[in-house]
Amino acid sequence: MIFSGKIDRTTAALFGVFLMLSAGYALHFMTFEEALEYVDWEVILLLFGMMTYVGQLARTGFFKYLGVKAIKLSKGNLWLIFLYLTLITTFVSMVIDNVTTILLMIPLTVEVAELMEINPMPLILGEAILSNVGGVATMIGDPPNILIAYASGYSFNAFIVHLFPTIMIALGGALFISRIIYGRWFKLTPKNIKELMKLEPENYIKDERIMKYLLIVLIFMIIFFGLQDYIGVSPALVALVGGTLALVITMEDPKKAFEAVEWPTLIFFIGLFMLVGGLDQTGLLKDLAEGLSSISPNPLIAAAIILWVAGITSSFVDNIPITAALIPVVGVMCQTYHTGLLWWALALGVGLGGNITPIGSSAGVVSLSISRRFGYPISDKEWFKFGIPVSLLTMSISTGFLFILQYMS
Repeated sequence: MIFSGKIDRTTAALFGVFLMLSAGYALHFMTFEEALEYVDWEVILLLFGMMTYVGQLARTGFFKYLGVKAIKLSKGNLWLIFLYLTLITTFVSMVIDNVTTILLMIPLTVEVAELMEINPMPLILGEAILSNVGGVATMIGDPPNILIAYASGYSFNAFIVHLFPTIMIALGGALFISRIIYGRWFKLTPKNIKELMKLEPENYIKDERIMKYLLIVLIFMIIFFGLQDYIGVSPALVALVGGTLALVITMEDPKKAFEAVEWPTLIFFIGLFMLVGGLDQTGLLKDLAEGLSSISPNPLIAAAIILWVAGITSSFVDNIPITAALIPVVGVMCQTYHTGLLWWALALGVGLGGNITPIGSSAGVVSLSISRRFGYPISDKEWFKFGIPVSLLTMSISTGFLFILQYMS
């Protein structure tokens, strides 16, 4: 139902919970109370806190300021415009949910592209696909990483140490491919450059004082995320405090502030936790883990299998449910192989494999929707032209990095 797209994924997940609990009561393997025990409320609260904070920061105009600043620095050079906008999207996606980043960046991108009278499609695709690449680098950049962090027990710092270097090399590979695929587009001469240079980034800031306060809060949030190993404070608590401080600083009406919270996404997560709990309760996931573990006694080969299976599967189904379903499997396999290497393989697989198709990640789905709304619909052919080479190259680079990561796990 989720894959078909005919039914909203949140509705599909809730309907799945209804069917699962009906079977659970009828066959005596799960009750509603037992299903609730599988919900990781720390993940839900972390997402809620970050969504609340980002909503307040977005209202200050900070992201538009960054975008316009980058565009002015490019001086009309299309390669530099592509490079600056995609890199901003990539690095912002490392600390802020990439779906939110896409929602903020694409409208600005279309506005500037129309001013220069160029097709914004390469820019939109670059932002969508590279936001997924960037999101893999940190614990809080992508919802699948948040799920993996709480299941594995790895900290914010562990994600930086193990994944950030890999993603930097993968990012370089993705930019190299963009130069090849969009080479002709980069050579175009945009119009109205003088008007573009007249844009003042400061004009896009709605409240500079509040923006500075919120950025200070963000810095402290990242510091406390990094100190998790030393002070034992849950990332969920840090995110909740950050969201609360954002509300206090802005004095925003909570009813209006919480409009930025993606409630359907939070409900979707709750439904997924319950559904995966049902699969775990029946023993199916344990059997699957044992089956995969029997393929090879070498943990490196097992990690490579997880990376590519997760990556290819994530290209057809949103990577969040794939991650939720594979986490218990990987958990059992990690105990079998006595290594955490498989957790990093899972994070890389679901994060990078989701770029193969436009429905493989939430950022991809949102990008298609926004581009269509602005009158620049992206066809599957256009997505595949850029998404498939980027995914195959970044996943291949990540597979190579597994050799290094096995000594760190």
